Amino acid sequence: MKRQARNIFWGVLFLLGAVALVAGRLGYLGGIGVWNILVTLCLAALLADGLLRRRFGEILFAAAFLIITYDKQLGLESITPWPVLGAALLGTVGLKLLFPGFEKKGGHGWVTINGHRYDGKKPVSEERRDGGSVSYKNVFGESVKYVTGQIGHVSAENAFGSLHLYFTDAALQNGSASVDVENSFGKTTLYVPADWRVELSTETAFGSVKEKGRCNPQGATVLSIRGETSFGSVEVRYV
Repeated sequence: MKRQARNIFWGVLFLLGAVALVAGRLGYLGGIGVWNILVTLCLAALLADGLLRRRFGEILFAAAFLIITYDKQLGLESITPWPVLGAALLGTVGLKLLFPGFEKKGGHGWVTINGHRYDGKKPVSEERRDGGSVSYKNVFGESVKYVTGQIGHVSAENAFGSLHLYFTDAALQNGSASVDVENSFGKTTLYVPADWRVELSTETAFGSVKEKGRCNPQGATVLSIRGETSFGSVEVRYV
């Protein structure tokens, strides 16, 4: 699956490169040269790789070289090349000191997420329950969970994977419950009965929050979903 996704990424990138080269020769790109287009594609690939592998240096230096490439168009000639490169270097050192366990080592080693250490080769799927409180954790894999019984609070943590939570067999304590979602570099999908009223309060950083099939009921059953997603998506599906 990873190889297929990688092939799709590079295939799309090369197609975009082909379109950009032709568009540049036809004058549709405002005089941007062929070499600039090629450099941009390479830097875009480097930036995407840095985001996926969580490598601060790769991300910041790719962004710095993009700024250098288009400094005239961006009006940033005063900070290129050395100031922006120096900023990328200092930013890399600072982020590594602040978040020492965030970067992946070697692509398949141990990684640290939210203070917990995981083997990058092994998916993790955990479920814990304490009365009406339930917590789910999914890392490096795909997990499907069914929330059952009386619930008052649900905690869902997903990183570098896909987590599916079904609330169709759950009953909310006193007609309401809260869900805390923490999603990063992956997708969390919540399947909610269509007659429930859902209140969304989530923050995004390079991510998205979507609703599908919403009928906007005015019922007394209320599910409050809050939390954050970064470099991934949270989706609520009404069933």
